[in-house]
Amino acid sequence: MRKISILLLGLIFFWGCSDVHFIQDNAVRAKISNRFEKRKEFASNRSNELFSVFQENITNEEKEALQFLYAYMPLCDLADYNGDFFLKQVRSSFEARESFEWGKKVPDELFRHFVLPYRVNNENLDSARWVFLKELKPRLKGMSMKEAVLEVNHWCHEKVNYAPTDIRTSGPLSIVRTSWGRCGEESTFTVTALRSVGIPARQVYTPRWAHSDDNHAWVEVWADGKWSYLGACEPEPDLNMGWFTEPARRAMLVHTKVFGDFEGDYEVVKRSDNFTEINVVENYADVKKIYVQVVDQSGNSVENAKVDFGLYNYAEFYPIASKNTDSDGISFLTTGLGDLLIWAGKEGEYAGRKISVKQTDTLCLELGRGFYGEQIADLNMVPPVEQDPYSVDESKKKQNDIRLSCEDSIRMQYRTTFIDSITACKLADEKSLDAGMIWNSFKKSQGNWKEIQKFIESTSEGNGAIAVAVDLLNLIADKDLRDTRSEILEDHLSNTIGKYKLEDYSSKELYLKYVLNPRISNEWLIAYRGYLQKAFQDKFTGERSEIVEQIKQWILDEIQITEEENYYNLPITPKGVYELRISNAESRDVFFVALCRSLGIPSRLEPAEKTPQYFDGKEWLNIYFEKQIVNQPITGFVMLNKTAKDFDPAYYMHFTIGKMIDGVYESLDYGWDSKLSDLPSKLELEAGKYRLVTGKRGVDGTVYAHLNHFEVFKNQTTKIDLIFRDPKVESKILGHLDINLKVFNDNGESVSLKSLEKQDAIVLMWLEPGKEPTRHLMEEFKDIRKRYQEWNGNIVVLQAEEISDENLTDAFFANMPSNYKLYKDKNNELIIQAKKELRITGKVEKPLLLVLHSNGDIQFASRGYKIGIHEHLLKILEK
Repeated sequence: MRKISILLLGLIFFWGCSDVHFIQDNAVRAKISNRFEKRKEFASNRSNELFSVFQENITNEEKEALQFLYAYMPLCDLADYNGDFFLKQVRSSFEARESFEWGKKVPDELFRHFVLPYRVNNENLDSARWVFLKELKPRLKGMSMKEAVLEVNHWCHEKVNYAPTDIRTSGPLSIVRTSWGRCGEESTFTVTALRSVGIPARQVYTPRWAHSDDNHAWVEVWADGKWSYLGACEPEPDLNMGWFTEPARRAMLVHTKVFGDFEGDYEVVKRSDNFTEINVVENYADVKKIYVQVVDQSGNSVENAKVDFGLYNYAEFYPIASKNTDSDGISFLTTGLGDLLIWAGKEGEYAGRKISVKQTDTLCLELGRGFYGEQIADLNMVPPVEQDPYSVDESKKKQNDIRLSCEDSIRMQYRTTFIDSITACKLADEKSLDAGMIWNSFKKSQGNWKEIQKFIESTSEGNGAIAVAVDLLNLIADKDLRDTRSEILEDHLSNTIGKYKLEDYSSKELYLKYVLNPRISNEWLIAYRGYLQKAFQDKFTGERSEIVEQIKQWILDEIQITEEENYYNLPITPKGVYELRISNAESRDVFFVALCRSLGIPSRLEPAEKTPQYFDGKEWLNIYFEKQIVNQPITGFVMLNKTAKDFDPAYYMHFTIGKMIDGVYESLDYGWDSKLSDLPSKLELEAGKYRLVTGKRGVDGTVYAHLNHFEVFKNQTTKIDLIFRDPKVESKILGHLDINLKVFNDNGESVSLKSLEKQDAIVLMWLEPGKEPTRHLMEEFKDIRKRYQEWNGNIVVLQAEEISDENLTDAFFANMPSNYKLYKDKNNELIIQAKKELRITGKVEKPLLLVLHSNGDIQFASRGYKIGIHEHLLKILEK
């Protein structure tokens, strides 16, 4: 009887739990359920892979959580991952909620939108959530929520620090293996870690800085009832601290993309069926809400006109936000107190005007008016003013710096486990391979070296396979070497050399780059080759051109195209496209190339226009899936005349050309940082309206822009001068340092600043190794090193007391010009005096750069990192 009672109680408990709702609001639950059913129908081609999980023994909470994820997930996730994977994500998030004291304090809506979602941005997904939870759970035991947030970021810093890399975002576990990533990868990794322990977190970013040609991403976290921010993998003594604090106070927009239909109390920048983009700039900067009213030429309000809020950045007016007008012709944006170029358009009619946000409440734009200014116009684009840094508790900062140094040691110790050159060369000898080439691949593979080793060791030495394996490693991107498993490489190698021979192709390059090579665009590499060969076995017949036509027709018949559903712009893998039969155009084109290569047909995306192509034996031929305009475009010519003699202007840095398309100027793509000397001086362009934008940025961030609106006519040449306005260089003295002050070399010997002076000036630099601003500055030395050496003065890097010797390695100075010297600033004597002279009351934001005249006058000062800082500094030195 007692056993029966216990059994009944257990069943009652189970039934009670199974009725627990994950989504408490009935209306929200019904909305999500309805959308889930539609998505289920939408993704029916992968029904078993995605939805059979609902037939498993899952609770009601798990079911509703899964339905929420499916209702809003992007196309790439529906195509490339399975239901079991998503169920593990749900169960891991629920385990985190139950494991920590703060789990019960997180409101349902915040948990749903900022803990449960497995995706942060456009990263490749992996099992990081449950791996991180297992490692972090004992470490966070007994901590408060805020303490846990700070501790997680310290853990992240042990694993990862900053280094620039390409645009593909590796998954969190790959970042751990590598031990470094760019800011977008660091913030994705940190948000994943925080969510893995049940703490609401989101990646926020400024699409463009106002004061600098760059952008940045960081992390916001909800702790103890409020949102705060932190630098990803850059722990500080407290929340709401980071090297980017002062730049963020000058931001014009800071936003984040929230998974699902979010109804929080925020200004919405963009709302779609799958996500909600919200504006959080008022968390950082002094802001103002500006209104834009759009009217027609009769003064009537224009509904659904598109309004672009354009911020000058990288020599174009980048729309930090695009919003449509309401029924009263009104649109608005809460933004920082800088300058914008507001542009409105509808049905080919347009109008645009430059404004100062600080001086503007409502702007009225009349469609058809065009640019409110002269055809050739000078504009000063002024960013929000720089503010003094917040003060910081120096004792806490010192304690934190000690801990950071320890964490750097942990990370560096991990890096010592990577394969060394001796072991790599030994493997090369065993396989009779070029030792230099093998070591190069291993060195780039970082923490993924065991997968590369496994691939090389498992490859047969017969039939030249091992040599082709090395060719394959040289073909793929550096990041591929860091996050691609051996079985993926094996799939592409064995299913190429086992079926298609080098001698059947006109050149080795054609065979390697356009048949063997699995890397097509910026998609995640998977083992798709054997899969596609099996799926299409004996399906296509005939000559190469006939097979390509059959492939094209199959894609047109079978693959549905949608651009809205893949809202993270993450390419779908070729296998995912085949299974789901729904794709965006970019992923479809990648699929075409992948299928052609899998069937031995040389194929690629054309380097400039990214049009899919195949090689017919004589030439590359385009494949168009959309109807093309058969009429030959009417063209004319533009002759660009460089008037500046002192520098070589670069595209997307100093100038751009925009073509008027449907009422908006869209920048032509001539490649990032292409010099004018690299471009044809005479450009052939379609007839139409254009705008040339040139600009130089001053030390305070103000851009001295020049606009030239011009037109290209059929068979005529339009001559355009590239005019650059020089920023105002302040000649006032900013302060004075005693030129007889001493600095100390490694041997403890002292020298005076006076003895180091050459060229009537000296450059002083205080750097902060390991921090992102300093890393950016050091990276930019690479392209400007020669001009510093030609100046031939001394660049004195001053080691502050808190910077340890082990952080100032040869690798750290690798990009520096040869005329730099390293000295110690003993007791921080120099920087303390510099703070006083420059009236810096808070912490010194590094890197701190000074130009000191031979008499000790401070001619130039810069705090923190700014794109183009070397240009400003050299302008002072070369006068």
